[in-house]
Amino acid sequence: MKLLIENWRSFLSEDERTIIAYHGSNDEIEEFSPDYGAQGVMWFSEDKDKILRGESGACSSKWIMTVELTVDKSAGWDEYENLSLMQIKNEGYDSISLDDDWVMFDPKRINVIKIDRTPCSLEKR
Repeated sequence: MKLLIENWRSFLSEDERTIIAYHGSNDEIEEFSPDYGAQGVMWFSEDKDKILRGESGACSSKWIMTVELTVDKSAGWDEYENLSLMQIKNEGYDSISLDDDWVMFDPKRINVIKIDRTPCSLEKR
């Protein structure tokens, strides 16, 4: 049994973690798709207030989705500034971490846990 547990642990990434982040949109999004993302990726921010302040297109957004991002291997600013998105993905990265912003390649790593109307959309009713 001990050998089985040790073999199973070898398949798990010690770097895997879950990030709580947000995405603003004019539509409610229950499942993300790269088909609708700019350049085939999906953008998120850990700073919900950044979206509400309009620094991420927020007040033109009617909805804010709270999501869990599962990340194993994240690229950073160096890769983002020196490689194309496709090169980053092809090098085995599942995400890009840019301070408090995240770029995700695989929608299966995005779990929507809550959808809220933004205060600015409620004011315009």
